[in-house]
Amino acid sequence: MGLNSSEEGHEKGCWLKEFLLSPMVVKFCIISASVVWISCLVIAYLVAQLDQAGPGYDPAGYNFMINYISDLGSLRFTPMPILLDFAMMETSLLMIPAIFYLRGVLKGADKSKGRSVLANLTALCMIVAICGLFLTGVFSEDVGEQFDELFPFGYPWHDIMADFAFTFFMISGILVATQFILFPDILREEIGIKRVTLARVLLAINSWILTPIFFGFFYTVPYLWAINEPFWTFLPVWQWAPFWEWLLMISLTAWILVVLNLLLLKRLNR
Repeated sequence: MGLNSSEEGHEKGCWLKEFLLSPMVVKFCIISASVVWISCLVIAYLVAQLDQAGPGYDPAGYNFMINYISDLGSLRFTPMPILLDFAMMETSLLMIPAIFYLRGVLKGADKSKGRSVLANLTALCMIVAICGLFLTGVFSEDVGEQFDELFPFGYPWHDIMADFAFTFFMISGILVATQFILFPDILREEIGIKRVTLARVLLAINSWILTPIFFGFFYTVPYLWAINEPFWTFLPVWQWAPFWEWLLMISLTAWILVVLNLLLLKRLNR
């Protein structure tokens, strides 16, 4: 007897799930996401140094003290904005298998209700985060400005996508660090880390302390572009919003790369 439509859909869904969570696919996606994100970001930064001065406060080249990360995706600040946009979109897609694999690792062997809820919540937050990252690449600074004119709704399109990415990546990091603290067997048994205490402390410091600090400063300090007089170079560092955005991005990248590369790859290699 042939399968009905619901059975066929279930069978295809199981096949897709097995494929995405297979060790070979997960390992490939983890390594590729790391290489794409870091290499594209570095190349985009170097290419942006070819940018000419002007208009407005745009200096020659690119300076992370006064240029936001998204400026690497705008023709006003770099001759090749596609590099950052590609990195955001491609990295988001490559992280999908890793997120669902991490969800299974966080659940553990016993799959208790509490752990399942936290693992599912973590996966949900990371899905929202990568959707925000992907759409940040779609609605780059230049594209976002066009959408702001065509479809205004009181908040810049580019900014709201980036806000979703930053916020939910930060929440995901807090949740992962919390689960490593509450359930030490994740690191010891599921992953095989010997120095469990050191790993938990370092991840907790980054996710619980540093990332929220950088996030808070980035969203509360005065923006340089609001200053009309050219004396911004004399402002203290804590008032340089782009500087805090770069620190926020580095701290988020650090926990994601550590969890994905060092921890999940270690488990996959076992």
